[in-house]
Amino acid sequence: MSVEDLTVDGVELRYRLTAADYKDALIARTKGSASARRSRRLSILACVLAVFFIALLAVTDSEIPVPLLVIPVAFALLQWGTPRLQSRQFGKLAQAHGDYRTTVTESDVTVAHQQATGTMTWQAAPRYVETSRLFVLLSGDKNATCLTILPKRAVQDEATVERLRALLDRHRTRI
Repeated sequence: MSVEDLTVDGVELRYRLTAADYKDALIARTKGSASARRSRRLSILACVLAVFFIALLAVTDSEIPVPLLVIPVAFALLQWGTPRLQSRQFGKLAQAHGDYRTTVTESDVTVAHQQATGTMTWQAAPRYVETSRLFVLLSGDKNATCLTILPKRAVQDEATVERLRALLDRHRTRI
């Protein structure tokens, strides 16, 4: 989608959120969420331990219990699949919202779509993560339960992306 020119003191974006946007945002959210990082570490640890025990049992010619074989596969599928499954559900919800119009100014961020309009102050989402395709604004709680997605494709040129990045850097902490 295209973006209108810059507002007087900020950046205006027009876009339609997709499942791919949500997938990237949910994956990026793990950088800003203590519980997501902890969950990922525990899953990796469980996989490593299961593989270690499988190798140990194989070396000693012992019978390998089926649950031990399933654990690494299950945790790997969960790590890989959860953001993808969630993003498909969020993508379906976003389709009902239609086109988004977000204005980022020196004082706040306003997000509007067909069903609602909301304005949040900089204190509501004090952190953000930048990916190659998105800016993801995160709430201040340790689990980053709320996020706002700003796709870079919603701006016309790299100069506008730089202005948006500068606004975010002035008011938010980059993770």
